[in-house]
Amino acid sequence: MIGGGYRGTVDLTFPTCPEAPVSHLVSATPRIQLFRHPYEQFERYNPAEFTDIESIAGAALIWWLEDSASQEAEFEQLRGRPAGLPLIIMLPPAREIRRTLPLLNYVGALHPRSVLPGAALGTLEHVRHALCAPPRSLADAATAYLMHRGIVTSRTIRREVHRIFEFAPETGSVSKLSRRLYLSRRTLGRHLTAAGLPVPSHWLQFARLLHVTINLQNETTAVFRIAARCGYPDGFTMSNQMKRLTGFRPTDVRKRLGWEWLMEAWLQREGVPTSRGGN
Repeated sequence: MIGGGYRGTVDLTFPTCPEAPVSHLVSATPRIQLFRHPYEQFERYNPAEFTDIESIAGAALIWWLEDSASQEAEFEQLRGRPAGLPLIIMLPPAREIRRTLPLLNYVGALHPRSVLPGAALGTLEHVRHALCAPPRSLADAATAYLMHRGIVTSRTIRREVHRIFEFAPETGSVSKLSRRLYLSRRTLGRHLTAAGLPVPSHWLQFARLLHVTINLQNETTAVFRIAARCGYPDGFTMSNQMKRLTGFRPTDVRKRLGWEWLMEAWLQREGVPTSRGGN
């Protein structure tokens, strides 16, 4: 698997996602396809369907790269895809790869979640695994996504946000977080507020929920055990906080794969303006 897009989001191994469907090869026509819950088939992609976070949640786009000469318009369409909708690129067999090289050199601009060798791994099961695969570093992946979206711009905020996502599982309060950042609570809050971003407590709460989400999608462990591992007193507390911050419950994020859409759900509820659209 070739990495691209948000640094740290792609792994070379496929975790065992719960309830993986039986794998089988699928047709590569049309060349942009939709993959969404219950992840049993690829569907035709209609951009008009994706008007809100509910429609984006758990969905992904699959792009079968075949011939650069006839796919430039598709490239531009994918650059403007809705925010929170990850992209998985499928490569052709090795004997045909030469025809894709003019576009292949620029796929990084699309920030794909994964680039897969289509002939060897073009199955629903492997694509599903690529969608739920945990980032090598969630802090790297989340920060890079926010930078790409134009939400995190300065070096200071980038460092602070990265460390919030890094420390979140074992840091239960803003006071403890501030000490680990070698900042006062007031200074941290002032930095985020000046950048038009949510308050530190909301960052810490969502960062912990994002770690919960990755675990929920890659394990069959009971929700309350995952909640406890991420510092919550019980599953009910975690579930209520997730609902309040994002509008979704653990049962939703367990079955709707990916994490970018949940990031967008949180940003929308926080009223965070973005300087660029799409992915």
